[in-house]
Amino acid sequence: MFSGGIDSTTAAFMLSKRYRHVHLLTYSNGYGHYRIDRTSRRADELRRVCGDRFSHTILPVRELFEELLVSRLRDEYRRWGSAFVWCLGCKLAMHAHSVVYNLEHGIRNMADGSSRSTGEMVEQMLVSVYMVREFYARFGIDYRTPVYDVPRGDEIAFLRAAGFRMGVRVGDRFLGVQPKCRPGELYYAAFLLFNQPPGHDEERIAAFIEEKCAVMDAWVRARVPGAAADAADAGK
Repeated sequence: MFSGGIDSTTAAFMLSKRYRHVHLLTYSNGYGHYRIDRTSRRADELRRVCGDRFSHTILPVRELFEELLVSRLRDEYRRWGSAFVWCLGCKLAMHAHSVVYNLEHGIRNMADGSSRSTGEMVEQMLVSVYMVREFYARFGIDYRTPVYDVPRGDEIAFLRAAGFRMGVRVGDRFLGVQPKCRPGELYYAAFLLFNQPPGHDEERIAAFIEEKCAVMDAWVRARVPGAAADAADAGK
């Protein structure tokens, strides 16, 4: 899963040293998600640095995102008591699409740029990472987070030395190199401006993910009828 930011770019580079070919998957949710084109430029940079080892695909997740969350957003917000539902619902839709992509292409490994350094983001909390890993495992896919424990300073130093564009630095973030999300920017504005992270209750996050994974599971199996059998074969 590829946004073209510091973490996912470093992860893609690391994976290219292990695999002959890396599929870069970028998603658009259809709601305030813009500058998706930036990821194509970043993919070209990876090819320049690492060679022609990457394919890049941009896919929509709007339909599933609506099913998981948007179609009843007001009720979901009231129920869970936080706007985290937007960011986490969006990311879960992306993960479900990634499962389908992997199954259709016979790929048994999946990775993204989740990082402990950005653990204030609800989808990168450890509880989220662990539960998403379990979801992939249902379908025989090994979900990895290769940069989760890599210090952000090391990632930044490496990308600079390799000649990647870094964008405009704000704290330890770099603007202008990856897609933007207006709702997400509003949700994390206090953190970005005043270093005040939103509070996320782990039990509530886990309950949200568990509920949505049931919907995602049915959605995946409806699109890949042999998914259950494929997963069983992969585990043998």
